[in-house]
Formats: sequence, structure tokens, C-alpha cells
Amino acid sequence: MSWYKVTFKQLQPIHLGHRKHRVINETRIFITGQMMWGALTNAYFHQTGDYEATLFENLSCFYPKIRWIEFKPQYKNGEFCLNNVPEAKFRQKYVTTLLSTAINPNTLNAKDESLHELDVILPNNLYWVGYVNCNKEILKELKEIFIGGDSRYGFGLMKLESIEEATDYTQNPIKGKSENFTSNQPLTNFVKFTNQKFEGRLELLAEYDFSKNRPKILNSFYISSGSKIL
Repeated sequence: MSWYKVTFKQLQPIHLGHRKHRVINETRIFITGQMMWGALTNAYFHQTGDYEATLFENLSCFYPKIRWIEFKPQYKNGEFCLNNVPEAKFRQKYVTTLLSTAINPNTLNAKDESLHELDVILPNNLYWVGYVNCNKEILKELKEIFIGGDSRYGFGLMKLESIEEATDYTQNPIKGKSENFTSNQPLTNFVKFTNQKFEGRLELLAEYDFSKNRPKILNSFYISSGSKIL
């Protein structure tokens, strides 16, 4: 198997679950390797009926591409950016918030504490680019995938745009979490925190152990993509 640079075109709004602030469900502005692994594995299962948990395990995080510009994560003055675009500016252009609430059937008023706000990334000519170590013929068959949450409500559809062999890709991330990194360079994948000195952000992420019949969830701290290990 070889590394391939894979591009998907976003067709529907997507919600990449991140943090929740009261009634607001915030979206990430990049796709973690864990999310993409889930989307590819799910698409493969629906196509073949086989569940292969490790088939797409070696893959990177995916980042947006607009026209010919591919965005990479970094921190500038303590703020997360894609290239030189601050997160707030990217959200202003590509993210919107959808409002919903449950209705009391007796009064036709909104139920108390039922307001729900969901951040979604709009499909404004957005593409998503990342790296996958897999059989190319299998990747070519996964023409459509659903990424993120709320796919039952018309969210998450992306179609395969291109597959290019990536002979110069040297990292070996597992679900977007890598042990390999270059010091003082922005990380494009998460790196497990083991008392390294770094600039950026630390996140608590879940790891899934599928070695037993009942999967285990193991929580670990990771240095977020865009950070620098000094």
C-alpha cells in the first residue's frame, strides 16, 4: 500500500463536533483523522457489508482547500489560523449557525430549555485534502462519504474528487495522531503529550481500542495540530 493525497468536494453543510457552549454546538474548522477514519470505514461497510476497523487507520487530518489554495494549521499570536487566516475570519465567511427548538404540542410554544444552535461549515466551493495509506482501488470505489454529525438531516455529504500518489509524504499518522514531527514546525496532526515543551493548545481526545468485543475508550492528552513542539 502507498500514501495517497486524497481530495473530497463538500456538497452539503458539515458539522465537525468540537465543543459545546450552553446551547451552541461548535464545529471544528478542520477534519480530524478520527472523523475521516469513521467516514471512510462507514462508507466501506455500506458498500461491502464488511466492517474493517483498521483498513483506513493510517491517515492524516484533512484541511480545507479553496480554489488552488490548500490551508494548513498554525498558531499566530496565540490564535489558531489556517495559513494566515485567523479562525474567527474563516468562521465569519464559511460557518453559519442553525437554530432549532422543540415545540410544545399543547401551546405551540417553544419548550423550555429546548433551544438548539448548531454550527455548520457551508459548502461554498470548499474541498478537503488529506493523506491516506490504503489500496488505491478501494479508495476509488468510495465515491461518496458522509462526514461529521447529523447526516440524517441533510448534512455531511462529500464526493471523491481526486487521488494522487504522495511519494514525498513521510509522516505515519494513525487516525490523525502521529508520533513523527519536526521541531518548531506547525503540526498537521495531533501528537501525544509526554511532557514536551510546545506552543499552542493541549486537547483531551478519545482513543478507541477495538481489540476486544466491547470497544474501550481511552482518554489521552494531545498537542493540537497547528501547535509547535519546541
